[in-house]
Amino acid sequence: MNKISKMRLSTLLIGTAMFAPAQAYAQAGNDATDQPGDASSGIVLEEIIVTAQKRAQRFEDVGLTVNVVTGSELKSSGTESIVDLGGITPNVQIKNVLANSITNVSIRGIGLNDYAVNNNPAAGIYVDNVYLVSPAMLGFSFFDIDRVEVLKGPQGDLYGRNTTAGAINIISRKPSDETDVMLEAGYASYENWHFEGAVGGALSSNLTARFALQTVQQDSGWQTNYVTGDRIGKVDRTNARLQLEYKPSDSLDILLSAHKGYDRSDVALYKANNILTAEEDQYAEQARVAGAGNNPHMELESSGAAVTVNWALTPEVSMTSISAYEEFSRIHVEDTDGTSLAYLDATYDNGVQQYSQELRFNYSAEDLELIGGGFYSHDKVQTRDEFYSPDLLPLLGLGGLDTIGNSYRQRTDAYAAFMHAEWTFAPKLTLIGGLRYTHEKKVFDEATTFLCAAGGCNEVFAPVANDYSTSNVSGKVGLNYKLTDETLLYASVSRGFKSGGFQGQLTFDPTVLEPFDDEKLTAYELGVKSRLKPNLQLNASVFHYEYSDMQIYGPLFDSPVGVLFGIANVGDARVTGAEADIWWRPIVGLDLRFGVGTIDTKVTRSIVAGVTEGSVLPNAPELTLNGQIRYNWEVSDHASADITLSGNYQSRVRFDIVRLPNEAMEDGYFMGNAEIGLSFGEQWRVSVWGKNLFNKLFRTQALNTSVGWTEHYGAARTFGINLSYKM
Repeated sequence: MNKISKMRLSTLLIGTAMFAPAQAYAQAGNDATDQPGDASSGIVLEEIIVTAQKRAQRFEDVGLTVNVVTGSELKSSGTESIVDLGGITPNVQIKNVLANSITNVSIRGIGLNDYAVNNNPAAGIYVDNVYLVSPAMLGFSFFDIDRVEVLKGPQGDLYGRNTTAGAINIISRKPSDETDVMLEAGYASYENWHFEGAVGGALSSNLTARFALQTVQQDSGWQTNYVTGDRIGKVDRTNARLQLEYKPSDSLDILLSAHKGYDRSDVALYKANNILTAEEDQYAEQARVAGAGNNPHMELESSGAAVTVNWALTPEVSMTSISAYEEFSRIHVEDTDGTSLAYLDATYDNGVQQYSQELRFNYSAEDLELIGGGFYSHDKVQTRDEFYSPDLLPLLGLGGLDTIGNSYRQRTDAYAAFMHAEWTFAPKLTLIGGLRYTHEKKVFDEATTFLCAAGGCNEVFAPVANDYSTSNVSGKVGLNYKLTDETLLYASVSRGFKSGGFQGQLTFDPTVLEPFDDEKLTAYELGVKSRLKPNLQLNASVFHYEYSDMQIYGPLFDSPVGVLFGIANVGDARVTGAEADIWWRPIVGLDLRFGVGTIDTKVTRSIVAGVTEGSVLPNAPELTLNGQIRYNWEVSDHASADITLSGNYQSRVRFDIVRLPNEAMEDGYFMGNAEIGLSFGEQWRVSVWGKNLFNKLFRTQALNTSVGWTEHYGAARTFGINLSYKM
């Protein structure tokens, strides 16, 4: 089946799904008998509450595409970090673009491949309402999570800048009055063990607390370093979170949240096709065998705190204030050339500090909802990247030198004012409008490239200082139609932008350090959310994007040491697609969830020689599928069992479209996972699980470097056992 036929078939199926709720509603009056799925049968899906629009709402009342995954669903599907979310949500690609410490998020084909820490993701990532400014800050593990909300399409009014792709909200479990204890320990392949625990409850009549901790330790790995014979994949990662909630009155609550963590794990090896040596050729057919002449490892540390104040000023008006500070440091050591020789032995040394303040007011009346406020943030990124290259530099006429690198500092101040309104002007019709004004200024200085010998370094050019300012108005207009209490039809036009900035990669040309401009995206979307029956939920949408001045990262610049990667505005593109997901509970204990997404992307205008008009966008497979089947049943009066089968498929994808390299194309593949559990009462549970059950070999990234193409592969098959206790 060709590309056009697949797109038409997928769109037809999803379009049919969008009309199904109306047909079901029309037939409802002719079907009065009790059937499986009627409320009287007792088979009912749980109600989903989301805060995607900065207030608590039923999922069926939110007129935008949102995928919601609960903490228990994350556990059963084997979702351990943000990277795994792509396998359980349609039209979402999340991967590590630089070994395993820089994460790229693409939603509906919109994302950024950049490995530099100073450039913001195209999808806003929020942890407990705090925006994370750098892709280097996204490598954390999930622990003690209440739910994850994936918002698709530009979120220009309530979220603002850097949400052209969408936003991901990660919400931790909050303190409560009831004493709550959760403990889990597990052992898995490659001598992996983990412990996770959380305890919460009331400290006094108006003060509650919750403390959560997770540690993951691993002594082996699925990669082998042929230079040393060592297994690569060791993990040493620990994170903790403390929350205190103070409620002096029914109208006021104050939540203090603080976290700290570190990651001192191995850095994944590059599988290289090194054009300067044949050393690795004998291992060319062994994808999980690669080389490193140094000690690939990372040292990540993160800490932060936030104070959230919710104050009900009147029965109709409330105020929310969120003050947050985050600090992050990163040492990342890798062997980019993938051999025992020192061609490109890299060390990335980065620091990020950020402060943000949001103040918003909510007005709620019978037919009108208003949310308005302001936002300010400041962040600073400091970087020094070095490439120890004594075996490469002489080949480039730079004999006597052993290291090349670059350094810079970037400071950003952003201000915003926003307003969001929902007016129910007729019994079933709600008009939605939102505007946000943003002003942002970036100062990029102390930027230079240097060459070193025996520890002494000289600058290739004098340090560069530039600044970039932008002002932007983004927003949304939409219409919601409540066909029934359980069915919502919605249409919207929204606009978002990702701010411009500066490339953080090595360059020999200081003019390349001039700023690139904002990218902008206008989205048109139609969708439906329907609880067709008490046991059946269907959601579907179709969308079209006009994507202008898009920022693309790739091998854009030539240099004395070969092609260099960078970021620039390369032209315009369009994206058209559709997606749907279904949740069905046909009998007590059996849950079926399936999702499908299809997109068609095309570069419509190119202003850069390396980007071809008509090419697709990177990290934008035409078809994604995901599914989960979970069944639980009673074994005895005091024991129950459950089994979960999950999997996902993605079609062919391009990692890079600059110069259209064939090496940067990966064929489609399917991944399967499973978990079987046995519970004793409401407290104890033991489970065994497997991930990548068919041991599928697949690439997650391909990069063209000064020594040739290098690749990263996904993890091999793993098995494990967990024991958990809840009180």
